Amino acid sequence: MQNWVNYFLVFILTAALFGLILANTRRLMMIAFGVVVLMLFSINIQFWSFGFAASKFLTGLMAMLILALTPGQHIVANTIKSGAGRIFYSVSFSFCILLVLFTIQKTTRFLAIGQDQSMPALLVLLCGFILLGIAQHPFRIIMGLLTTITGFEVLYSAVEQSLLVNGLLGAVVLLIAWVGSYLLMPTTPGEEQ
Repeated sequence: MQNWVNYFLVFILTAALFGLILANTRRLMMIAFGVVVLMLFSINIQFWSFGFAASKFLTGLMAMLILALTPGQHIVANTIKSGAGRIFYSVSFSFCILLVLFTIQKTTRFLAIGQDQSMPALLVLLCGFILLGIAQHPFRIIMGLLTTITGFEVLYSAVEQSLLVNGLLGAVVLLIAWVGSYLLMPTTPGEEQ
């Protein structure tokens, strides 16, 4: 890595991703996702223009706000109620961390970007894949989609600096949050399905 501060930022990002995977409530998942978006912003501001990095940051915060304002259950699910479930999530993400650490040299050569951007992006992307692959509750699946798109955005934006394409990726993030908000809305007893 080019800057030693990025080691600290990646460590906080990894802890926030662990928190995102192990959280049981919407509030904890939102806080963890907010920290992830903030850490990605503080890493990407070193390589992108301020407006470009701020637009990604604000898009993530707006998606989080859309989901936070959705009424409904605040307990996400009882899928990781047991200790075995938490251990499984932790071990699976630990394997993802090892995969990123062992393949980071080849990945950075293949993508032609620095480790400072590729390592956090791959960690976020793989965390999103874990949430998508294991989650059963709709809110966890939506957060998995948002996490996956956020990691992909960082990788793709490092390769392609087109404002139109990155604006479309931001629109996809907001669309996922809006559709997820609609799907999470509780139905009234008299409403037909």
